[in-house]
Amino acid sequence: MEHGARTRLLTAVVVALVFASGVLVGYAADPNHLAATPAVATTAELDGTDGEQPRTRRFVYEQMERTPEQDAAIDVIITSHRSLMNELHRGFDAAQTEYEANYNALIVEVREAIAEIFEPDRRAEYRRLLAEFDRRREAERVARDAPK
Repeated sequence: MEHGARTRLLTAVVVALVFASGVLVGYAADPNHLAATPAVATTAELDGTDGEQPRTRRFVYEQMERTPEQDAAIDVIITSHRSLMNELHRGFDAAQTEYEANYNALIVEVREAIAEIFEPDRRAEYRRLLAEFDRRREAERVARDAPK
C-alpha cells in the first residue's frame, strides 16, 4: 500500500477512535441519562451472588450506620452506576475490537510491503519465518491464557 493510502487509513482510525471516545464522554456528562429512577436492586443482585455465596468484599459505606431510606438510595446509586459502567465497557470493547482489526490489517500490510522487497525465493523464506513466529506467539498466548 502506498504511503498516502496508509496515512488516510491511519487518519480514519484515529478519527473513529476520537469520535467513539467523544460519544462516551458526552454520554457520561449528560445529566439527563440519570433522569429515570432505576428499580431498587436486592443485595444479591448488587453483589452478584444470587444469594448462594457470601460476598468477600465489603464496601466502605457498609461500615456506616444507615437507615432503610439510605440503603434504598445507595441501592439506586449502585444500580445506576453498574449499568453505566457496563455501557462504558461495551463501548470500550467495541472500540478495542475495531482497533485490533485495524492494527492487524496494518501489520499484514507492513509485512507484505517488506515481502515485496525480497526476491521470490527469499520472499518465501521471509513468509515461512513469519508463519513460524506467529505460531510461537500464538502458543505463548494460549499457554499464558490457559486456566491454572
